[in-house]
Amino acid sequence: MTRAAEDQLTGIVLAGGQSSRMGEDKAALVWKGRTLLARAEATLMAAGCSSVLVSGRPDLPNGFADSQAQAGPAHALLDALAHTEGTNRGLLVIPVDMPLLQPDDLIPLASRSADHACAWQDHPLPLFLPATAVSQPRDDVWSIRKLIARLGVDWLQPDASRTARLRNINTPEDFASLPSAD
Repeated sequence: MTRAAEDQLTGIVLAGGQSSRMGEDKAALVWKGRTLLARAEATLMAAGCSSVLVSGRPDLPNGFADSQAQAGPAHALLDALAHTEGTNRGLLVIPVDMPLLQPDDLIPLASRSADHACAWQDHPLPLFLPATAVSQPRDDVWSIRKLIARLGVDWLQPDASRTARLRNINTPEDFASLPSAD
């Protein structure tokens, strides 16, 4: 890894799910004038990422395909590490369906040790994933929690206001419950 790569942080938006409970593509949902995907990308950039890629979306200019269809987000994370190998110090990963996230919710994760995964207690996403995780075996990795447990995750304690922003929007009812004003 070059010196420049040691300073780079790549943002990853997990957007390859089927959105079956939502009934339509979550990435394309519009809230407060922007799609959930555009919001996620902007949040990652504002948190200090030098670039943002979209996992599971080869149809987008900054997207890439999952290596194994319907293998879940843990495999998508390993795909993202392989896709960016040697280009950064790690990945800052968020799902497309967390529109309430703020850059301040992500910065503490990426500011910790570059040797360990870092997430908020009881919330495996968002997640900082160190570049050194690329060597993880893919067999028997079907959950993000299991993957990051192998890496020695640092769990940070969120306060109540942060916990409220760490929620996924999975159904039309969840989406309708989003606040209409900032």
